[in-house]
Amino acid sequence: MNIYGAGIAGLLAGCVFQNARIFEANGYQSVQHKALLRFRSSAIGDAVGIDFKKVRVHKGIWSGDNFRFPDIGLANMYSQKVIGRIADRSIWNLDPVDRYIAPEDFILQLLQRCEKRIAWDHFLTVEEITSSEIPAISTIPMSVMSKYIESGSPDFKYAPITVVRWRIPNADVYQTIYFPDAYTTLYRVSITGDLMIAEYAGEEDGGYNFFGAFGLPMNFFSQNRIEKVSQRFGKIAPIDEAWRKKFIFELSTSHNIFSLGRFGTWRNILLDDVLKDIYIIKKLIGTNIYDRSKIFCK
Repeated sequence: MNIYGAGIAGLLAGCVFQNARIFEANGYQSVQHKALLRFRSSAIGDAVGIDFKKVRVHKGIWSGDNFRFPDIGLANMYSQKVIGRIADRSIWNLDPVDRYIAPEDFILQLLQRCEKRIAWDHFLTVEEITSSEIPAISTIPMSVMSKYIESGSPDFKYAPITVVRWRIPNADVYQTIYFPDAYTTLYRVSITGDLMIAEYAGEEDGGYNFFGAFGLPMNFFSQNRIEKVSQRFGKIAPIDEAWRKKFIFELSTSHNIFSLGRFGTWRNILLDDVLKDIYIIKKLIGTNIYDRSKIFCK
């Protein structure tokens, strides 16, 4: 088994397929994920042998310098900000929810489990991808993979996000506030334990001070800051669903390559869903075209 990509999805697959070789186009330092990581269950932690912490998360909406209840206008504003179109998002539900939190070094722990099998700075060629007889899992963005083996692909649209993190002394809470207003690029801020994570659609809006929404002093913005990172494929826009499914199916049947992850399958899913897909792929390897068609046509 080969795995293309050493992001979170690729590393999770590497933990399940423990003899797989992993190929990553970038260097060791490229493996990072600084946005919020919360899970709906402990399934991923159980699968890789890492303890997750069960917490109760409280949520709110901050608009016009006040907390607001969700309504159609706010929901549509938030959706336009984060995905560029109007669709139902999680902002509608502000009820407290139970979630599972991975340790802050979660990615590092996954990396340590797989690093001896990773080939860094490995740029795949068309011949390498299309001529290999070894089954493979691809977490390579579909927009990139389609250039290797497909012509007439749709217009893939995506947008970067910027993530900024702070440390809050003596804090131990789990909270998320949504920011739907169009005058700031900030769309979500979360506190997980004593770590505050702000997510911006595009560039950081340094002129917008959101700390008052959390009851923190206004000068907190310039204090206790840890880091700022950008993620190129932060948000992805949907493509034609029939084409997307056809591409994934033909990639598996013609080249024995199974697509995985948000970018590999080009759909907005949770990491909980990625784990389920890994187990589906495990069942599909070695099956015939008919059996695969029943899965992909669902």
